Amino acid sequence: MIWKVKSELTLVLFLFMGMAYMGCKTQKNVNSEGFQNDYFGIKGLPCKETIGPDAIDSHLGRLDCENISFTYDFGPFSNPGPLTTKEEFIQSFDTYHHTKLFENRMIDPKVYRIFLDSVKVINVERKNDSHPLLIKCDPCNAVAEMTFLGETYFYPFTMSEKQLDMEGFTYSFEEKGEFLYKYYQRDNELPGLYITPIKNRYKAKNTLSLRVTETTLSSDQIHQLFQSVFLKQ
Repeated sequence: MIWKVKSELTLVLFLFMGMAYMGCKTQKNVNSEGFQNDYFGIKGLPCKETIGPDAIDSHLGRLDCENISFTYDFGPFSNPGPLTTKEEFIQSFDTYHHTKLFENRMIDPKVYRIFLDSVKVINVERKNDSHPLLIKCDPCNAVAEMTFLGETYFYPFTMSEKQLDMEGFTYSFEEKGEFLYKYYQRDNELPGLYITPIKNRYKAKNTLSLRVTETTLSSDQIHQLFQSVFLKQ
């Protein structure tokens, strides 16, 4: 009888410890020095974290902090926010546009991937008659200025007018050490932050998407908070 009571008490204690552990996994309070989890931190901002179910290759969650709340997405394919014309072109160039450049420069297809990292996109703008185009393209409305093996090229391509005019959002970039910080805001929406390693052409490294869901802070205060975010891996 005594053994049975002890067994039941042990089982209850085990279940209680398991529930307490799961509670710590889903929510945890962070001290006043700032927030940190296994992936990133925010200096000087204490937050309560609610961990969501992970997506494929991503860690998801929510932060509830004083005067502001965020959702986060940490992984190699986290949301970069609305794409600039340059980001849009780089994605399409890495996918298929690079073949025309390399064919023009008589590069062996077997080494396309090796040479791809040597292409640097400088700027994207509307096509005009002053551009010495790499290839002829009458219907193209945009030109990407790029460098490859010490030479500058102007690559013509087609982009939607809305994307070319960058309608609907504002953005800025800042390099901080080995990372590139992208601050953005869609019209009539709260701002977001995207952090990626500068050397991450093939999306092999983890990135962070941090989006404001509600706040009473000003735009300048939010920007200061974004600048205090750091990646841990």
